[in-house]
Amino acid sequence: MEITDVYKCSGCNAVTIEGISDEGEQFSNSMKLKAFRENFKGIRIKRTLASCNYCVNHWGVDLCGCGSGQKVGKCKNDYYECQNKIPAQQLFEMKDSTPKFGFEKSLRMCLN
Repeated sequence: MEITDVYKCSGCNAVTIEGISDEGEQFSNSMKLKAFRENFKGIRIKRTLASCNYCVNHWGVDLCGCGSGQKVGKCKNDYYECQNKIPAQQLFEMKDSTPKFGFEKSLRMCLN
């Protein structure tokens, strides 16, 4: 694995790491500063940006996959991701921009 960029958000204080996985795939993961310090000892934050996927899109390794912005396991929504404690991002994997469960359920509810 190669980390190519590390930056902190001035809006929410989350840290985003970007890089190339061992499989050669690009990844971008966001997390709170505490989680970054626990998981990436010795890695330095290179720069600060005004916003990030953590606070804007609610994508993070410690956020619920439904997009609510709540912590994994603490979200009270009734989506598949919430009930099964699925995070918005998997560490060292790129976030798929299309929700797989919650959005489909919401769409079905609107159409019925």
